[in-house]
This record gives sequence, structure tokens and C-alpha cells, in this order.
Amino acid sequence: MRNSRPKMLRFGILGAARIAPPALIRPAGLLPDVSVVAVAASSVEKAQAFAAEHSIATEAESYGALVESPQIDAIYNALPPNLHEYWSVAALEAGKHVLCEKPFSMNAVQARRMVAAANASQRVLIEAFHYRFHPFFKRVLELLASDVIGDIRRVEAQFDVRIPYSPSEFRHDPVLGGGALMDLGCYPLHWVRTLLGSEPSVEQAECVRSKSGVDIASRALLSFPGGATAVISTTMNKDAAEQHYARVSIEGAKGRMVLENPVAPHRGSKIITEVGGTSRSEGVAGESTYYYQLQHFIAAANGSEAPISGGEDAINNMQLIDQIYAAAAFERPDSTQC
Repeated sequence: MRNSRPKMLRFGILGAARIAPPALIRPAGLLPDVSVVAVAASSVEKAQAFAAEHSIATEAESYGALVESPQIDAIYNALPPNLHEYWSVAALEAGKHVLCEKPFSMNAVQARRMVAAANASQRVLIEAFHYRFHPFFKRVLELLASDVIGDIRRVEAQFDVRIPYSPSEFRHDPVLGGGALMDLGCYPLHWVRTLLGSEPSVEQAECVRSKSGVDIASRALLSFPGGATAVISTTMNKDAAEQHYARVSIEGAKGRMVLENPVAPHRGSKIITEVGGTSRSEGVAGESTYYYQLQHFIAAANGSEAPISGGEDAINNMQLIDQIYAAAAFERPDSTQC
């Protein structure tokens, strides 16, 4: 990894996506050594409108022009998952660091090619699991390391969001990489893998296919080395009365820990520990998860920190998604050759 970098890390955005303002543009305004200088979209008109709305100086005429620009040091890949591999690899080969939205790719085959490109280019490639960088989750790991609930025996992780069908909504399009497991379930999988610090086997899995061909809901039973088990579940068909639900329950040998809203703790969250009949609840203050994600990305790009996500971690998360779809006999478009 190179230890030198420009005084200001200059970002270009691939895709005029809704996630870009909270995930990159707003936190970049809070950090002194990063700026968002360009955007490319599916059309020049979309890029121009997005640039004007968010005070971005340059709109590139194409994705290719953006990744090749000498005025860019890093790329934020906010495109649909079916375009993650191609454009992340193109950016890495052009000498750019890459922050890639989750899910990392369409499958583990693509993920391996992306990581190989990052290694070959000696550039940073981080998967945007923003929750992982917040002090909330760091506190969770500290508590578990202190043996407050003992060895983990079972974890239940759930993430549900209401995502209504629309012909333009990529999360309802299997070719673009949609589906509950891909878009939402990747979080519970990453939670349980991170909490247990090892890779599981899939014991059982089921997916409910929607009319558009994606899994509208998925559930899986996982077994980890040492005997711990985990159940992950997700749906894009959450009741409209409660459009967002994220929760993790961790059963240990000594007690229990519950994480309320681990995906976005800056919007309100709790760590609840129950040991020996005593219950304790705490919150963790801080900026948005995206702020800490960008802060970490900058540190990784300048060589002062090792990347927390991406690399083998990203490959293993995608491999687990592949295995769950296979165990559920849920056929998806073959994108291994894309």
C-alpha cells in the first residue's frame, strides 16, 4: 500500500444515486481532507442535474471518463450491483481507490476478481458496510471481548425494510442484483460473521420469490465452528406501519445482549445486556455511520489504517450469499462471466 497521497482526496461518484448524499457528500463536508469533485450518471443530463443540486464542480460525460480522470483520486461506486465489478475494476486499474456500495458484487466469483484487481493495483477497495465503522459497533465488540455474556451460543439477526415495487427500482430486478438477501440480508450476514469472528456453514435456507423474480424475503440457519448457531432473516415487504426494523439478539453462556438498530445507530440505538437477572441499556453517541466510514476510508487510502472491510471479508460475505441461494434452490441470473 502506498503511503503517499494528494493533500486532498478527490472523489468522483459513479451513479446519481439516492444514497450518495448521505453516504459521501454530506460527510465529506465535515472532513477537512476530502472533497467530492465530479459525478457521472447514466446520462449527461442526469449528471448535470445531480451536480447542480449538490454543488459538485464537474459532471463527467461517461462512467469511463470519470474513472480515467487525472483529477480524481478515489471512486464511490453507487451503481447497481451488476455494475460493481466492471467499474470498480476499471477504477482500480486506473489507479483510483474505490469505496464500493454493498452488496459488493453479484457473487463470489466477481468478488474475487475485484479483490485481485485491488491487490494488483495496490489501491484500497472497501465495501461500504457503514455500520461497522461507528463507535456503536466498536462498543459491542468491546463488551463481547470482555466476556460480559460469555461465549456466544446463538445469534438471531433481522433486517427488514419496506421497498415497494417499481419498474425503476433495481432492488426488484434480478438482473441488476436485486433481492432482499442481496440488498438487506447482506447486513445480518455481516453482523453474525463479525460478531463470531469466523465463517459459517449453511444448514437450512428458504427464499420467497416475488413476481419480478427476486427474493422478497429470505431466511437461513447457519452453524459456526465451535457449535454456535445463527438465524438471519430479511424482507423487503415490511409492514408500512413500521418501514424499518433492524435487531440482533446474542445469547451467551452467561447472559444475553440485544442490539437495537445496529445498522444506523446515529438515528437512535441501544445495547441491552441481561446478565444474572440484571438488565443494562446504553447508547453510543456520535456522527453518522457514513462519517466514520469515510474517515476510515481516508485513513486506509493514506496508509495509516488497514481496511476493515473488503478483501477476504467481502469475498466471504458474497460466498455466503451464494451458498444461501443454493441451499434454498433459488435460481438467479448467471453473472459469473459478466
